[in-house]
Amino acid sequence: MKSLEENFLNFREQQKTQMEAEAAENARLNKRLAALEQRVALADPAMETVTEGPRKAKPDDSGWVSDLKEEQSGWQEVDPSKATPAQPRHKVASSKEPKPWAELPTPKPQPKAPAKKVQKAKPQPVTPKAAYDYALSLYRAERFVDARKAFDTYLKRFPQTDLAANALYWKGETYYSQKNYPQAIMTFKDVAQKYPKHSKVPAAMLKTGMAYEMSGDVDNAAFYLRALVEDYPKSAPAGLARKRLAALGR
Repeated sequence: MKSLEENFLNFREQQKTQMEAEAAENARLNKRLAALEQRVALADPAMETVTEGPRKAKPDDSGWVSDLKEEQSGWQEVDPSKATPAQPRHKVASSKEPKPWAELPTPKPQPKAPAKKVQKAKPQPVTPKAAYDYALSLYRAERFVDARKAFDTYLKRFPQTDLAANALYWKGETYYSQKNYPQAIMTFKDVAQKYPKHSKVPAAMLKTGMAYEMSGDVDNAAFYLRALVEDYPKSAPAGLARKRLAALGR
């Protein structure tokens, strides 16, 4: 809008200047014409001298001539072809400050999380002795649940070997170490029932009596300890059984 107003004012100024120039030119022409008429009159006195006053320039009532006229719908241009071409707009000065909105920020790539190392399951030993030693090493490491699974695996794969009774006994020890005395009692009894002639039977009977004692059943504890002393009097577990009976007053 400001540029349009400036163009309009420039046009008015040019129009005023042009009218003043035309008025001056008319005055000069009128003056020459009057001089010519005077010279003709002197040369031929009979010729009627018609003297006209100097031509007056077209009066300018207000000094401004409007090129707009009022319409019902408002003001509009009468002759657009006479309008002065619009002056080129001045370029808006651009700031040298950084424009963070000019470019979209590029998201920084997120570092990839390091891949977790998946521990591969150790291959199960193939020989009975290696499988038994592996399960026993888990028990000694106090990994009782893993040890029990390893002993179960051994008993399934090698139920007829000499170490099967040992594997069953140490399975009972995993329960005893976890203070699961009922399961321990059942497992120790299985050793004597499944392998009655095995050298591990006296130890299984001793731990059966001790598990009963730890669970509060002194009568059954004394029963299994006396049976151990009577059936295997010279065994090392029988000596421990005598001490436990004395402690219990039986």
